[in-house]
Amino acid sequence: MAFLKEENRFLIGILSLLFGNLLYLMSFFIPKSKNIWVFGAWFGGTYSDNSKYLFEYVNKNQPGIRAIWLTTSKNTLELLRKKGYKAYRTYSLRGCWLSMRAKVGVICVSNRDINWYTMAGKIIVNLWYGAPLKKVVYDDTITYERLSGAHLFFFPFLKKKWDLVVAPSHAVKKIMAGALRIPGGNIAVTGYPRNDVFFKEKTVETPFDEKLSEYRKKGLKIGIYMPTHRKEGRSSILSLLVDEIEDLNLELKKKQVILLVKLHYYHLKEIEKLQLDHSNIYFIKNEDIEQDIYSILPLTDFMITDYSSVYFDYLLLDRPVIFAPFDMDDYIKVDRELYYDYNEITPGPKANSWKDVLRWVDDCVSSPDKYRSDRERVREIIHEYRDGDNSKRVYEKITGLL
Repeated sequence: MAFLKEENRFLIGILSLLFGNLLYLMSFFIPKSKNIWVFGAWFGGTYSDNSKYLFEYVNKNQPGIRAIWLTTSKNTLELLRKKGYKAYRTYSLRGCWLSMRAKVGVICVSNRDINWYTMAGKIIVNLWYGAPLKKVVYDDTITYERLSGAHLFFFPFLKKKWDLVVAPSHAVKKIMAGALRIPGGNIAVTGYPRNDVFFKEKTVETPFDEKLSEYRKKGLKIGIYMPTHRKEGRSSILSLLVDEIEDLNLELKKKQVILLVKLHYYHLKEIEKLQLDHSNIYFIKNEDIEQDIYSILPLTDFMITDYSSVYFDYLLLDRPVIFAPFDMDDYIKVDRELYYDYNEITPGPKANSWKDVLRWVDDCVSSPDKYRSDRERVREIIHEYRDGDNSKRVYEKITGLL
């Protein structure tokens, strides 16, 4: 039986290769429409990140563009259609046809966010997924797997380069040019579309929004813990928290603080296997937030993180950040090296344990803000725009290419 399963996997692999290369060749000959743009995020799995916010901007403000979301997820497809957007399964007949017709493809991680077999003749725009604290792509000598010549021979669609990448500042642009090995002229300093949400009035839209509003009415402070992934999800993250969760919950209850926990995309399945929620600690599920955390961040009072670059975005809210690099030595040896000196680029207190974190939580909820000027210093490095018009600037850059 094991032999048959292995044989089936091999056969499926061969068929996928043939199907992919056939689509790739076909896409050369299908006429492209400048008015059809396809969008996707995180390997087609979610409706989130920079792609989501540019997609919504185009739908709202540019009626001449036929904006289409491609996804491999049934839940994502249902969510988008419920919202009234055009969405299709990535590899359905309709999805493949529209992808081949589209002149513009918008992603935020890799070409697999959309239909990577139909890259020919497209302008590919990579909005990326955050100003990097950790080394990425070619700068990452620990985890990044480089493509071999054989890969590029058998999978020619992998050769497609990005025509436009966006960055929030010139300092970040310089890093991205080296890490991605693309010319600086292909990188535009526009700001990230997802950060536009910080400059708009937040309204109650979902049951989870209502839940947070109720916490606020009760006088509770709300913090959010967002640790980065470990080895793209191949190593567990929960061990940093679960062993101390009972004591932590008790202390948070005394302090009248609710701690939201949002795990990285790569680790979402870990919380599905465990019943972890407590009275003052809540593990956010994808369905709580309609798959995207950014609209929730303005409802929080402070953030806790380790090496996640999400805090760079959070600086735009000018609220306290507690840094919890519990496993720093191991992390930079076996997972990722960093672009910056950690202490210089993290404008907030450093905690070596959850006991330390709790001490700094007291400062966040009751004391004068000690780190505001330090946050401003780092914000100046990372963000050149703070006006809520990032999506507009990205749109104008894309139409300039057209």
